[in-house]
Amino acid sequence: MSNLFTTVCAMTFQGNASNGLQQDAFFFVDDYYQEVLGITPVHRCDGAFCVAVSDGVSQSDFSQVASLTTMKAVKQLWQTYLDNPNQSAVMDILKIYNKVATLPKRYYGASATFALVYRTFAKDNQSNSSVVIKHMGDSRVYHFSAMTKTWRCITRDHNLLNQLVDEQAAAENRQADFGEYNQDGMASPMYALTDCLIADSDLDSNPMPAYESQTLAVSSGDCLVVCTDGVYDLVPCCEWQAIDETTDLQNWLKQLRKQIYASEGRAYDNATTILVRFESQ
Repeated sequence: MSNLFTTVCAMTFQGNASNGLQQDAFFFVDDYYQEVLGITPVHRCDGAFCVAVSDGVSQSDFSQVASLTTMKAVKQLWQTYLDNPNQSAVMDILKIYNKVATLPKRYYGASATFALVYRTFAKDNQSNSSVVIKHMGDSRVYHFSAMTKTWRCITRDHNLLNQLVDEQAAAENRQADFGEYNQDGMASPMYALTDCLIADSDLDSNPMPAYESQTLAVSSGDCLVVCTDGVYDLVPCCEWQAIDETTDLQNWLKQLRKQIYASEGRAYDNATTILVRFESQ
């Protein structure tokens, strides 16, 4: 099996957020950002790589601090891995949680979600055709299959709606089908987060929240999108363009931005998207 390299590009914008704040932050290859508007250059990664997004929950006017702190912690953890690739624990979520939870008291109540994707260095005689995905809250990861030419969400939001789906499935003595998660068109209280990173160092009342981790096998031509809810709430993935080896990643993101502003919601929220494409060496 041939090794895969990745090309990655990110876009972020404040949009028409009613609080006038940019509460999204993201980590892109080697640094973190929190920008009102921007599209990065396309970057190629031959070996290990890491990208991530974090969305400050708007109930607090300081949630932009929580999201930025989350991405600063991602940068620190990723640099620690690069400095010592033989370590067993990579991207320890407990360490990210501790950074946010112990923010100064003036930031208490600030909270953030996150989703990150990374690939470690390939071991001897092994391919690099899998990535690790970790997420908390309602920041999501989507997968584009080069075989089916379709996008699909591969992360489960940590919210009340999905908790009720799990409870119903348990009452019926079955495992919930992934297609039951992340439903659209429900009343907004159903989207209340059950898990996110919260600034409050009283760890008895602010225990480590739940997060999910998965390993995904990818093939040449596959793509991933890592994004905040200001993207998929307004433009569902069934409306996203397909991607092939000739697609200009910056233009793809610019088109998505046009769709978000042209949607019924008119870009009412911050939006951040990182696009990752896998290609054969």
